[in-house]
Amino acid sequence: MRLHMEGENTQSSIESPWDLIKTLLAPRTLPHVFLLIAGTGGLFVFVSTISDDPGFAAIIFTSAMASYSILGIIGNNSHIKKWLLVDGYASTLGRILGPLFLPITLMAVISGTILFTIAEDKNIRDMWAIALSSLFVIWSIGQGLALRSSIRDLIIRSKSSKRSDEITPKSWDLWRLFLGAFIFSIIIAILRGIVIPNISGTNPLIFSWVIYTLVCFSVIALFLQIAKDGIMPLDTSWTKGDRSRVHRTSQLMIALIAWHLSSAWSRLSGNETSAMLFEEAMLVVITVVSAVWAMTNRNKSNIKFISKDTAIHWAIAFGFGYAGSITVMSGLTESLPILGNISQTLGVGHILTSLTLLIGLKTTISRPKVSEVIHDNEEINLEIEELTNELNEI
Repeated sequence: MRLHMEGENTQSSIESPWDLIKTLLAPRTLPHVFLLIAGTGGLFVFVSTISDDPGFAAIIFTSAMASYSILGIIGNNSHIKKWLLVDGYASTLGRILGPLFLPITLMAVISGTILFTIAEDKNIRDMWAIALSSLFVIWSIGQGLALRSSIRDLIIRSKSSKRSDEITPKSWDLWRLFLGAFIFSIIIAILRGIVIPNISGTNPLIFSWVIYTLVCFSVIALFLQIAKDGIMPLDTSWTKGDRSRVHRTSQLMIALIAWHLSSAWSRLSGNETSAMLFEEAMLVVITVVSAVWAMTNRNKSNIKFISKDTAIHWAIAFGFGYAGSITVMSGLTESLPILGNISQTLGVGHILTSLTLLIGLKTTISRPKVSEVIHDNEEINLEIEELTNELNEI
């Protein structure tokens, strides 16, 4: 019985980012994803075309975020779980609407309580809207932190990072990263400056993107130089696994930094295209997956807090918070010119994310701490134990 219970707990864990993505897109939780898409889309239309008071939308977004956070905490309870999953309903209509009854009820209670008490005053609603939109700064920085944590954990878990043959660091270890920064900058400049304008029928802005290439490469090269001690350490115990880990982590970080800097460049220089809406949508997805994955990895010792059944609720909560800050900000920019337009504000967000990645570059590529190595070994031992238990049962 004990081994069976252990097996159930194990099945509720999330072992990789791909496992997390499959969990978030599982048919048994798809109604929650549809609610996020429909809710954010509807509220964006409400703020953009109907209401001149973004405070109402801010309170609804906050209530949605709070309700799904509550569900993320209590969602592993067997009595609550059956209300939230498609599996608990027999009819087609029940499978579509049933899982949404509890979150929508929570949203209605929370938002109704706020709207009919303290938020009757328009000044309170205005302050609420400003507070939610200002969270965009925290989301932008948090996005960089989540990406760093996810990349580091993903690379540390890879087989190539565990090779123990000792080597001597060489200058090429640093120069190939400089080369990677230059290549990524050029590729992105060509895509944004030539390919996308030709597809969308606008004029190529070659000179602007040549300047971007030089600026982007220079900024990344500067921070690579600052992180030099982590790339070419004076450490005789340096291994092939360390070299592989540093190279792969750095190249992923460089690609993300170059992308975010190019997004900021596009928005702040006015080189906008219709593809940017798709880009921001992809960015929300990447941010949500990275944030939930980072939470998952910091919570291996307490699987009751986040599991395959509750990951979707934390993802929806992050989604409502992130989309809410952008939506409400788009409404505020019309009444508060000091904020500039929404595109410029998003550009500043991309800069904050880039800086977070740049500043944390050296920490991200540093040698894993002893506790991380021990934790990784514990996971391997647990996997071996689980396989042994399964073989014994057979």
